[in-house]
Amino acid sequence: METILCIDTPVQMISCTDTNGKITPIRFRFRDRNGELITINIDKVISTDQEHGSLGANFICSAFLYGTQRTFRLRYNYYAHEWRMAGIGC
Repeated sequence: METILCIDTPVQMISCTDTNGKITPIRFRFRDRNGELITINIDKVISTDQEHGSLGANFICSAFLYGTQRTFRLRYNYYAHEWRMAGIGC
């Protein structure tokens, strides 16, 4: 499974931003190394770092991938307005 996944890859994200600017990722999708479009529905945001003085926000989320619960490291760049998947854990 790990051989077909791309790490540090751009993702298409659906997120919610509240009136205070707090971002909550909901669902994202990306293309794996085989070009297949993979959609991930986020079950839980485990941790977040959304310092407004930094370059972006970091999220650790859990979701199912290929029938297995996994953790995902996601990053949002405030200046580029870009989401990236930084890593996948067990």
